[in-house]
Amino acid sequence: MKNIICLLFLICFFSCKNQPKTDQAADQTESKDTAILEKTFIELGGEKQYVEITGQSASNPILLFLHGGPGWPQTPHLRYFNAALTKSMTIVAWEQSGCGQSYMQNPNPKNLSLEQIVKDAHELTQLLKKRFKQQKIYLVGFSWGSMPGLQLIQQYPEDYRAYFGITQVLDINKSIAVSREWIKKQAALKNDQASLKILSRLEKGDTSLCIHPMDCFLKQYEILSKYGGAIYTKASEAEILKAETQTYEDYKNYDWYTAFKYSAYRLEKDVFNTDLSKIRELKIPVYFFMGRHDWNLPTSVTETFVKNLTAPKKEIVWFENSGHEPLEEEAGAFNKAMIERVIK
Repeated sequence: MKNIICLLFLICFFSCKNQPKTDQAADQTESKDTAILEKTFIELGGEKQYVEITGQSASNPILLFLHGGPGWPQTPHLRYFNAALTKSMTIVAWEQSGCGQSYMQNPNPKNLSLEQIVKDAHELTQLLKKRFKQQKIYLVGFSWGSMPGLQLIQQYPEDYRAYFGITQVLDINKSIAVSREWIKKQAALKNDQASLKILSRLEKGDTSLCIHPMDCFLKQYEILSKYGGAIYTKASEAEILKAETQTYEDYKNYDWYTAFKYSAYRLEKDVFNTDLSKIRELKIPVYFFMGRHDWNLPTSVTETFVKNLTAPKKEIVWFENSGHEPLEEEAGAFNKAMIERVIK
C-alpha cells in the first residue's frame, strides 16, 4: 500500500511539474483562495486606462467603482478609508480617461465624453464578468461617477446585481439652485455681505464674474465649503487630504487640480446638460447613500427622485455626520452598510 501511495504521488508531481508555465500562472491568478492585488492598464475604448483590483478571493462579489470629479480619482481614498471592503468583496477602482494615472499615462485622450465613459465602463464590466466567471457584478457610482452609473444600469441591467449611488447626481442645475438657497441662509446668518453679493451675481448670470457653467459652479462651491456644505467636519477634511497627498507614493506628485480642470471642462456640456431625474423605472435593486449635511448635491433632489422611482428594491441610506463624502467622512458606517447589502 505504501508503494502504491508513493507511486501515485510521483505521478501527480511530474504531471504538475510538466504543465506549461502560462497555465500555472493562469491557475494561480484565478484560484478562488488567492488574494488579488493588481495595478494595471487596460485598453478601453482605444485608450489605456488604469485599473486597480483588490480582494481576498476571486470567488467574492465584484464591485466596480466609478469615481467622482469629473477627473478626481478615488483610488487612494478606497485604499485608505475602505480597505475593509476587500475582505468580503473584490474592489475594482477604475480611473477614467483624463483622470488619475490614466491622465498621467495619456494627458490628452481622443474621446472624452459621458457617452464614451459609459461605453468604457460597459466594456470593463464584460472583462470583469469573464475574468471572474460571474454573471453579474455590483456597481457603485460616486458623485460624478453616479451619472454614468445610472445610465449603465438603465441600459444594461442584465450586467448588475445592484447599484449603489453615493451622493447621486440627477439634475445638476436643480441641485445648484437648491444649494444656493441654503448658502444664502448661512451667509445671511453670519451677515456675510461679500458672499451674498457673489451669490446675487451668480443668480443674475453676471458674465463679468464667470462665463462657463463650471466656473460659476466652482465660485459657488468656494462659499459652500466655507459653510461646511461639502465636507461636514474639519477633521474629515484633514484625513481626506492625508489620503490624497501624504500616504501613497504613486499619488504624492499627482497634480489633482490640473487633471480635474482638464476633465471637468472637457465634460462640462455633459455635466450641465444631462438630466437623469426623469428616469422612472430601474430593473435592479438600487441603494442611495447620502450624507445628511450634503448641500453640494442637496439630498432633497434625490429624495424626490426615489419617491417617484419604481425598482425591485429601493432604499435611501443616511449618514448623519457626513456631507458630500460619507464613504470617507463615516468610513466605518459606510463599509458596514455596503457589506450588509452585498454579503447577504
